[in-house]
Amino acid sequence: MKEQENKASQSEDALIDGVVRLLGDARKGRLHLQDVKNKAAMALAKYGRFVSELLRDSGVHVPPAVNLQTGTDGHIHVIGEHPDRERIEQLFSAHPQLQKGFKEVEVVHEIIRTEEEAVEFRKAHQSDPRQADKLKAPNDLAPIFNLGITSGGPVIFFSTTAEIA
Repeated sequence: MKEQENKASQSEDALIDGVVRLLGDARKGRLHLQDVKNKAAMALAKYGRFVSELLRDSGVHVPPAVNLQTGTDGHIHVIGEHPDRERIEQLFSAHPQLQKGFKEVEVVHEIIRTEEEAVEFRKAHQSDPRQADKLKAPNDLAPIFNLGITSGGPVIFFSTTAEIA
């Protein structure tokens, strides 16, 4: 039990280190949302190229697009009926760099989404505090991060339901 907690803590520390590498250390200066968005876009493009090359080298064809989500088990899953679904999920299981890169992109985009929602809430609260409370989504509708690998490049979007079977 203690060993699993240590591994989980080390994994979280590694993820935090990756995000700090990507964004810079906020303790050394102020980060602006647009700066985070710019770095996130560059990281997404780089990661998208990496995934696309690995898929191509493994004989996976795009199109059709590949839609990826993190499951409750912590693994990355293909959403929908892609003909190479099993092969793609095996690639993610076999390549820690694929998983790490996915999580880094996910965390950065979650930071952006959260901050954008907070800005929207603050603006709404200034004009009408009662209306602002309606912007808060129930926990069961919390957006879920999705990464799409398409022939035109990677795409990020959030859905309101986990679609993992």
